Amino acid sequence: MKRFRFRLQRILDIREQLRDEARQELGRRNAELAHEESVLRGLEAELTQLNASGSGIVTAGEYLLMGSYAVRVRKLIEQQYVRIEEARKLVIAAQERYIQANKDARALELLKEKKLAEYDQEALREEINQLDEVATQRAATRK
Repeated sequence: MKRFRFRLQRILDIREQLRDEARQELGRRNAELAHEESVLRGLEAELTQLNASGSGIVTAGEYLLMGSYAVRVRKLIEQQYVRIEEARKLVIAAQERYIQANKDARALELLKEKKLAEYDQEALREEINQLDEVATQRAATRK
């Protein structure tokens, strides 16, 4: 009997490659989101430190500088929240692409498994038929 050959193997290979690329993109997007969140934590820590350092004796000029710097850090924090939201949207989009790519690849993998099982069943059926034929021929020669 011929060796098993899945007709759609090339398509399956392409879909697996697309799934791998989608997985890598999802990983990159998650890393970008983690980086943006890390930047936000740093800015918030800087603002907290700035607020805590203002409790000592400061001159009027230092007080104005600290106030303007605090305003700038708050704006950066607001901008960082926007970046994080954009990064989250990109993560969600990448997740959806990965899920779809995984479904596409998995559908063909299941089809391949089904075809392989059918092939194995047919090969077993052929082997049984051949053994029956051999047994029948031996029985006929013994008589």
